[in-house]
Amino acid sequence: MGKATQDLRKEHDAILYVLQILDKMMRSDNSGSETLLQYYDEVVYFFKIFIDKCHHGKEEDFLFKELVKKGIPSEGGPVGVMLHEHAQGREYIAQMGRSIDEKSIEGFNNAAVLYRNLLHQHIEKENNVLFMMADKVIGEQEQNLLFEYFEQHEENVVGHGVHEKLHAMIDTWAQAFELNKILWSVIRRDKNDK
Repeated sequence: MGKATQDLRKEHDAILYVLQILDKMMRSDNSGSETLLQYYDEVVYFFKIFIDKCHHGKEEDFLFKELVKKGIPSEGGPVGVMLHEHAQGREYIAQMGRSIDEKSIEGFNNAAVLYRNLLHQHIEKENNVLFMMADKVIGEQEQNLLFEYFEQHEENVVGHGVHEKLHAMIDTWAQAFELNKILWSVIRRDKNDK
């Protein structure tokens, strides 16, 4: 496993953890409350910043382009499928945002379930197909270089201190919805060990 794909897999672990929290939020007794809408608003922020700008940005701007250079087709191939799913995910995020503006818990939950299901399938495909292809066609030195680009992307596009803010939000959600904080501490430690 290369350094770049390993970084993306670790981010997938964090995303899956947040999806577990989201499930607990949607099943909570707070449905209809302003507090739940506030949590939902924070989750949409996480989706926009961490998943779309940071994670998908790394894939689209660096990994996918490298895969295409190495002969993995974009149109009609796995890269094209991933790009299509990224676009579909953006639509679901926008629907969630509109639902929050309308104070529609039901609208948010409907879009969130679609997004959650999409992400589970998407992550499965990337972890078990696309990243395995990447590890075969992108050498260790190239993976290390991609990882450096990922780090620069995080700093330039996401911004200094934003990851810490996102981690603090996840800590708050995990506590509020009584999720396994030990699992989160392992995911955080692994991400920080990169």
